[in-house]
Formats: sequence, C-alpha cells, structure tokens
Amino acid sequence: MSALALRSVQRETSGLLAACAAHGYRIAIRDARTPLQAPDFASTPLRRFVANVCTVEVRHAEAQFWQLARACGADAVIDRFETPDIASTYRMPHERCAGTALVWLAHLQTHDGDRRGPWECWSGLSRPRKAAWLRRRRELLHGLLRAAAEYRAARAALVQGGGQ
Repeated sequence: MSALALRSVQRETSGLLAACAAHGYRIAIRDARTPLQAPDFASTPLRRFVANVCTVEVRHAEAQFWQLARACGADAVIDRFETPDIASTYRMPHERCAGTALVWLAHLQTHDGDRRGPWECWSGLSRPRKAAWLRRRRELLHGLLRAAAEYRAARAALVQGGGQ
C-alpha cells in the first residue's frame, strides 16, 4: 500500500472513530456506508441479473459492515451468535431490495427443480396438481419480477439522488 493510500485510510478511520465516540457505533457505521458503483446489465436475462448483481450488492453490504465495525472496534461488542444477521440491519434501501430479489429467485429456482433436474416429480403429478404447480410458479415469477423492478428503481433513485 502506498503512503498516500495509507494516509487516506488513516484519515477515514480517524473520522469513523470520532463519529463512533460522538454518536455511537450504530450511527457511525450507518453514516459511513457507501454504495457500490452502479452495475450496467440492462440486457442481461432476469435470473442472471438477480443472481449476479444482487449477490454482489448483498455481499458488499455485509463485508463493508464488518470492515467498518472492525475499524471502530465495534466487532468486539457485537455478539454474532445472538444476532447472526446483524449486517442486514445496516443495508441501504437498494441492498435490502437486492436481498429480497435473491430470496424470490431462490424460491423460484427451487420450485423449478420439481419440473426439471435430478429430483423432478412433474411427471408423476396429476392434472390438478400440475395446474396448482403452474399457478405457484407464476406467483413466484411475478414476485421475482416485482423484486427486481424494486431493486432497479431503488438503485436509480440512489444514482439520481447523488448517493453514488
């Protein structure tokens, strides 16, 4: 690491420490969070977009939370067993939307496994059960579409608001 980069990191850390002392680590970490650069995957298929972009958003949120928590010494007071998903409470709105889209994608992918794949049970279903399966798939697909649209809208609001 160059001397210039080291000084920049030290300056950021000292600012974070001062904010922790003044307001507490919860507010300091929330204020110090920064978003990722806006991804440009307009022509990517929906499932691939959600799997790639939303996963990166969620991982960035968690990694940055723990990095900031370590920098201000808060990781020593956070009990990971009592609150194992504490990093999710510090997500920005677009990161929360990304997490929701990932959940919808996981449910849809699991549901589609009933029709194709090594554990398929589609061929043994009766007509009414196939119809119910298709209705549920439609619900899951529409949920994924809504969640992806909410993520894109939250991301666009972040970019327009100057948060990036």
